Amino acid sequence: MGARARPWERTGAIDVELLAQWAYGVQMVDRFEAAGLHRVEAMAAGLEPSSLSADGVGQLMQIEHLGCRIDRGGVQITDNVHPAAYAVAGALREIANGDRVRFHALAGTRPAQWQPPERKVRAAIWIKEGTEAMVEYEGPGRKGGYCQVIYTWDARREAWGREQYTVWWEALGQLAYRLSTYAFGFIVTGPAAPASPWHPKSEAGRPISLDESVEAGGPPNGSSQSPRR
Repeated sequence: MGARARPWERTGAIDVELLAQWAYGVQMVDRFEAAGLHRVEAMAAGLEPSSLSADGVGQLMQIEHLGCRIDRGGVQITDNVHPAAYAVAGALREIANGDRVRFHALAGTRPAQWQPPERKVRAAIWIKEGTEAMVEYEGPGRKGGYCQVIYTWDARREAWGREQYTVWWEALGQLAYRLSTYAFGFIVTGPAAPASPWHPKSEAGRPISLDESVEAGGPPNGSSQSPRR
């Protein structure tokens, strides 16, 4: 898998958002965090080893350890999830709103509820969806025509959207702090995502992908963070 297997190798650092995306994307830790295979690695990293699934690869390996011969059909039965990915999953179970970070890490997205729609109102009744609305009139002769509308964006909706983003961003910060206490051999930086992307001077942009980060050789904002002991 090349650099994507350990995207921090070139610089010795990785942004916490990209690390979460790597854990749930490349490493697919969500499939194994409840069915861990490497108990020794997990315990050495200070993590609680999880149980094996009833019909997974780990179960087959345990059966083989008992002396039974497993027919691999020419395929090597093995699976490797990096301890750092397990650490991400374990930390997200413990921090507030870790589920928000997990959701967006799986999707490779950032919360976008704060972004206003192209149109902040819509017709209450459509004749043709999105193109022709029902027009009502105040009196005979088609005088005083008007169209009833529904507001889809207002100050309360905007505040709610910004709150959703802030909750996610703060959870990323908690994740970065918690992971900085682990002796990974690399530095967890960030979050590089802007704290308030709706401000005019904020460098909102689009979230950088894991592939782009690997090609660029480091975190998108070049930030650094010393590991906490």
